[in-house]
Amino acid sequence: MTRLRQNTRAGNARSYRGIPLFTVLGIRIIADYSWFLIVALIVATLTAGWFPSELPGRTTVQYALLGVITAFFFFASVLVHELSHSVVAVLNGIPVRRITLFLFGGVAEITREPSDPKTELKIALAGPATSAVLAAACWAIVLAMGPSPGRPGLQLALQYLAMANTVLLAFNLLPGLPLDGGRVLRAVLWKATGNLRRATFIASLAGKALAAVLVVLGTVAALFGGQIVVGLWLILIALFLRQAADRSYQQVVMKEHLSGVRVAAVMTPNVVTAPADITLAEFIDTFVLRHHFTTYPVVDAGNPVGIISIRLMKHVPKEAWRTTLVGEAMIPLSDLNALSRDDGIALAIQKMGTSGLSKLPVIEDGRIVGIVTRGDIMRYLEIRSDLSV
Repeated sequence: MTRLRQNTRAGNARSYRGIPLFTVLGIRIIADYSWFLIVALIVATLTAGWFPSELPGRTTVQYALLGVITAFFFFASVLVHELSHSVVAVLNGIPVRRITLFLFGGVAEITREPSDPKTELKIALAGPATSAVLAAACWAIVLAMGPSPGRPGLQLALQYLAMANTVLLAFNLLPGLPLDGGRVLRAVLWKATGNLRRATFIASLAGKALAAVLVVLGTVAALFGGQIVVGLWLILIALFLRQAADRSYQQVVMKEHLSGVRVAAVMTPNVVTAPADITLAEFIDTFVLRHHFTTYPVVDAGNPVGIISIRLMKHVPKEAWRTTLVGEAMIPLSDLNALSRDDGIALAIQKMGTSGLSKLPVIEDGRIVGIVTRGDIMRYLEIRSDLSV
């Protein structure tokens, strides 16, 4: 599953919630806090359910060890699925900010939408193709092993992984956003109609229809099948799909509203800047507590040199705030985190996604003339919406 990074305030807040795990191919892997819940559930299910029923007579420790190992390779499969999306996106010139593992699997967070249906199709199909290869490989090994009394634990683990990747493949190919099948549907409709907004609208409707079906199935399972946990799980997935389908369409509408709009139209002038040669403690007292902003451009002898924020300060031990200079804790200014008056708002959103900053300075002739915030952009969109412009 892929998701556009630059969506809403809520989406932005969520994208920073979690624990960094490691980096693969330059892409950060983040574990959302909800991911640990699904890890625990799968390990518990394997340890107390799958392995004892299929492999009786072993100790609890053996079941737990098999459960942990199998769960590890299952989530490795999910990660490889998302990495395949990411690699294809990067190869097509679309930066990937991170991959987030969360309650419902994983999501590769791209910084902008593909510019044509062919690229959209390639990125969307990369994940299912990888899952298909993994499922086929696991099934092939299981079948090749045949009846093997000496290695039943390994065989059962591979069988579970084969089934899990098959389910992952089938579910992701369902034709509704935000699933991979929904992105395939959108790419086909986009190619056929030449209209991205219409294609996204139809694919998002399909996603909401899938969500409705899952709600019905979950309700039936809980009320009439006695499967309360399964029913609640299906309903939770349905709620996630519906919300994500709506968000997918809103992103395209937002992009259309912002088409042709320049940074100069939404930036805030008269920017409060912080000098590079004061300590972080002085910065807090003189700027943060007085002006109540969370992010400030940094200047050195009047020249813009970087950006400092409260979030960046958290990387410095609090006891070192009185000796660490702003210039030592800031992010240096670069093309990735600075704008000009004539840049489009879409580029501003893209740079916010790439840099992880919600505020970017506007530079003209080597001086700061304004600042653009995600809030500025959202307010502009609200006004456009209210005026129906």
